[in-house]
Amino acid sequence: MFYRQRIRSDSKYLTDESKMTGKGEHVIIPLNEGELREAVRINNSKGNPITVSAMRTGVCGGCVPLEGDVISLERMSGVLGIGRDERGYFARVLPCTTIEEINTVLRGRDFSKLADVTEGARESLAGEPVPYFYPVDPTEMGGSIGGNIACNASGPRTYRYGPTRDWIRRLMVVLPEGQYVDFKRGDFKAEGRRMSFPAGRSYYSFDIPTYDFNTSVKNAAGPMFHEDMDLIDMFVGSEGIFGIIAEADVYLAPWHPLMSNILFFPSDSDALAAVKEIRSDEAIDPEFLEYMDGRSLELLRGVMGSDPAMVRVPRIPDRAGAALFFDMMMTDDMVDRYSHVAAIAERHGSSLEDSWCGHTEGDRARMRDMRHSIPRSIFEYVASLKQGMPGIHKMGTDMSVPDSAADEMMAYYSEQLDAAGLEYVVFGHIGNNHPHVEIILKSMDDFEKAKEVYGRFARKAVELGGSPSAEHGIGKIKIDYMELLYGREGVEQIRKVKDILDPKGILCRGNILGAVQ
Repeated sequence: MFYRQRIRSDSKYLTDESKMTGKGEHVIIPLNEGELREAVRINNSKGNPITVSAMRTGVCGGCVPLEGDVISLERMSGVLGIGRDERGYFARVLPCTTIEEINTVLRGRDFSKLADVTEGARESLAGEPVPYFYPVDPTEMGGSIGGNIACNASGPRTYRYGPTRDWIRRLMVVLPEGQYVDFKRGDFKAEGRRMSFPAGRSYYSFDIPTYDFNTSVKNAAGPMFHEDMDLIDMFVGSEGIFGIIAEADVYLAPWHPLMSNILFFPSDSDALAAVKEIRSDEAIDPEFLEYMDGRSLELLRGVMGSDPAMVRVPRIPDRAGAALFFDMMMTDDMVDRYSHVAAIAERHGSSLEDSWCGHTEGDRARMRDMRHSIPRSIFEYVASLKQGMPGIHKMGTDMSVPDSAADEMMAYYSEQLDAAGLEYVVFGHIGNNHPHVEIILKSMDDFEKAKEVYGRFARKAVELGGSPSAEHGIGKIKIDYMELLYGREGVEQIRKVKDILDPKGILCRGNILGAVQ
């Protein structure tokens, strides 16, 4: 029998990193897929809502309950086995396994306690000349793989490797009535716009929505519906509204040594001009390309001044007005490749002498920590506001646009925020035209103004051919943008699919589709 306990008003299960808070009755913590199925079956029989939770690292309120019970998958964690198919190696994992856990197991290269999902796969992987890793980097390496699948998480390395969806081989999904479906990519495909599949004694057949998911930009706004789609792609990005991820196979990639770099520029415009050259230079070929604007550097200077141990990097140069952070694969022609970096830097007021680079894990970790200290500082600041302003939550953009619209979108961010009198910093995944604009809130009045500005940003991104949710999903905070992207008809078509799979509407109420109609 599964563990079940009443949720207190101050429970960790009522919030996530967005700092949105909800309400719920009980938390249920299954130990395995059998207990998970039983918990779902019992709640469904009573029509009792369920919100799925794991590590609670999301920033859109997806795991925050509005009512009913929380099912936390926190004890369903671990790498189960290693397999190999025509694409390559894969790891079989439980839903609350973190990316850091997966990569720790792979770095250790001792797979003796794991299952051979396919014959000889463990021994073969252990004998490879280089270690392997799971390459999707959603920034938060302590998030669960099930949560990443649920919102099609991505991050800086999407620039090279693509989002979570591209690395999913197989899923085991528990459906709302307690049965499950266990399938690989290719097992079930739609015939045009009609999807059909069996699950236990049930058989599901339904029309899929008529919208086509935008794959031309970084996009995590709902399921990827399209003609002749694979069933895998319906569950990836569905944020728990159709079923609960109980197990997954994720593909792996060979690791290669990296050199981390931070180039400092006199101004934001210099750094943004350099971005275009770096992206188009095949010799540099970065793993990712991250941006830190002048306001971000000022934020970091303040943090380092008050608590030097929080950001363990050297003093940021006084003349630095912006920065670019990127990794390069270490190859035999590094001297030539760095000559390309130097030339671009010099054209835009920077130089290698004024920049940082490092190849040891310690050096690289410090540079990553500098970049990630920006959102971490803002998360902590918003959390400090909650006692006096309980309705407040983080307000940061998650929008992407095509290359052709990048300059226009960046200018629009500044224009709108300056006009509203709001403080902000801009940082993040500039390689995919997906920087984060974090609004520094001071009051509930700021919060209301920020929500209005955010809505204008979302409409502008869609108008330019982009996405209002590039990597974090929709959750409960960004539900208005589903209709903006897919129209009222598209949202209603998703709801019809949910009505067939979840006729009592118990799973993850409020996610993607908003409140129950």
